[in-house]
Amino acid sequence: MAQALEDGSSHEAQELGAAWTSPDYLDEQQCLASMERVFDVCATCRRCLSQCSTFPALFDLIDESEDSELGSVPKSHYLDLANHCHLCDQCHVGHCPYSEPHPQQINFPAIMLRAKAVKFAKGGTHFGAAFERHNPFSHLAGIPVVAALVNIAAGSSAVRKWIERGTGVDAQAWLPKLATRTFLARESSLMLASPAQPPVVADHVRVPRQVALLASCYVNLHEPEIGQDLIQVLQHNDIECVVADLEGCCGQAKLNMGDLSGFAELARINIPRLLALAQQGYALVSPSPRCARIFTHNLPALFPANAEIQQVKEAFWAPTEYLIALHGEDALKTDFVHSLGKVNYHEPFLGGAHLGIARHTEALLALIPDTEVNVVKGSPGFGGDWGSRREHFPMAMKIGRQVVRQMADQAPDYLSTDCQLTGRQIAWGIESLGLSQTPDKKPELVHPLSLLRMAYGL
Repeated sequence: MAQALEDGSSHEAQELGAAWTSPDYLDEQQCLASMERVFDVCATCRRCLSQCSTFPALFDLIDESEDSELGSVPKSHYLDLANHCHLCDQCHVGHCPYSEPHPQQINFPAIMLRAKAVKFAKGGTHFGAAFERHNPFSHLAGIPVVAALVNIAAGSSAVRKWIERGTGVDAQAWLPKLATRTFLARESSLMLASPAQPPVVADHVRVPRQVALLASCYVNLHEPEIGQDLIQVLQHNDIECVVADLEGCCGQAKLNMGDLSGFAELARINIPRLLALAQQGYALVSPSPRCARIFTHNLPALFPANAEIQQVKEAFWAPTEYLIALHGEDALKTDFVHSLGKVNYHEPFLGGAHLGIARHTEALLALIPDTEVNVVKGSPGFGGDWGSRREHFPMAMKIGRQVVRQMADQAPDYLSTDCQLTGRQIAWGIESLGLSQTPDKKPELVHPLSLLRMAYGL
């Protein structure tokens, strides 16, 4: 695995791993005391005001209190702030001036995770089980007639109002369509039941020439074409490709709910299967930055002493990181037959910056002749599921407006980002705000892996 997937917050990771198994971790009063210490520092800094809605909500509580001081804010409001945080780490990694090595050692996402865990233990989680996989009816994906009918019905404003009342998904929010046939069903012939013996490779080869693909819930249930495009690109480059037998979720939804026991249980199911692939020499690759971050950051942080999790982490690659590494060994074909024109690319917010995905994607697309890549940074506001909730949707739109405008700027030929769910939400924002430059040129959202497949002419 290249260095891009290293997080750099090992000290905090070790502390968190030791802390969450302690009986005191779910003690509400101790949690509130830790939150007060962190909030007191944040209140004097306010550098993260534009990062996400967590900070405006915190600062509003302070500014609107009796004497505009944190001490006047009832601690009963503290835990509710965790509802706003989607654990992207952008406020912490490379941004917070009070994180380690500063003596304060502030780790805002870690304290938000603890607050989520305390809320979950109290039965106060804000995410419903029906919305854990991006669409309230995700469990119906892969049933052709039913999925098609649900997709048609979801286009009705009356049905969307009904969905909003029943699930809390805002009627104006973008809702992903269900795949009539899942990725795992489409690529069942590539499912690897038992790994073969590790391949014999030359001494100069550092990048594995075989890949095990983790589809992610979103790709499997909503846009299988992204996974299929990755397979085509890999096979075009003479890379053996199999599909990891991983039906269950990576655990992102459990983590966001604060269900750490449920998150750990999913790890007990997933890690042995991934470890077997890693030990047989497969590079583990997922088209979802969210899934990649679970296995390269969240699980190693919560289980720092677990050798199997660390081995899986070392075998994990982001797709464009893997392809650029191949290019570094002169093993990536550059026989592109189509240019892409102008691409406005959004750096994936959840995992993008500190997983190094953006720089690899930009470098990869730059190999395509007559292709211009404009990188847009910043919070898109939505945070995946979070911004689609009725109580968060107006704030998500407000936070993401600048990114949406930048993505629409200069009439690009394509919009792209490695997190397809966020990309869809950005594209929806451009359309709903009427930001397309010309009526006859509506930029199309295409995942970077699909852009690569198009450039190859596959």
